[in-house]
Amino acid sequence: MAPHAGSVPVRRFTISPALALLLSLLSAGTASAQKMPTLGPQVGRAVGDLPIDFTLKDLEGNPHSLKGLRQEKKVVLVVFWASWCVPCLQEVPVVREAYAKYHDRGLEVLGIAVDISQTREGARTLARQMKMDYPILWDDGGSVMDRYRIASIPQNFLIGRDGIIRYAGTSLPPAHDALIESLLAAPHVDGASSAH
Repeated sequence: MAPHAGSVPVRRFTISPALALLLSLLSAGTASAQKMPTLGPQVGRAVGDLPIDFTLKDLEGNPHSLKGLRQEKKVVLVVFWASWCVPCLQEVPVVREAYAKYHDRGLEVLGIAVDISQTREGARTLARQMKMDYPILWDDGGSVMDRYRIASIPQNFLIGRDGIIRYAGTSLPPAHDALIESLLAAPHVDGASSAH
């Protein structure tokens, strides 16, 4: 019998046992289907990473944990600095202003004083003179600096409420006020929950 014009001929074919099994599994519905695991962000120091966790003591001896701030859903600005670093000192008024403006809304600033060519007492004196009212942490021995592979300072990391690094650089982010505002306004979703 000749096919009609505009129709598609039907051909007979046989189904292999593997294809039959696949089709039967697919037709069984989604109830038995397994969800593919999704990989969360990796731990690192780049934008899109979960930041490397650390706990350091401030200049008064109080511990501060990055993981704890992530659990509190804080937006966190981590700044590596030194008293002898002119660009670091030039950033201080801007960081201090951002801290004063946004701290009550959920911004935390951690100023990490690197243990290179400065003393804890020298960092304390400078912090007092420059009215750094945010926590100044002492990186005794430079372990956190090494883990973050800091080669130059200042080095800034801005972390969202979801615990993900949203900015990393040797200066404050461009339009940092707008970026902080958007991170503070973001929903409190934990990017760390799917990471391992």
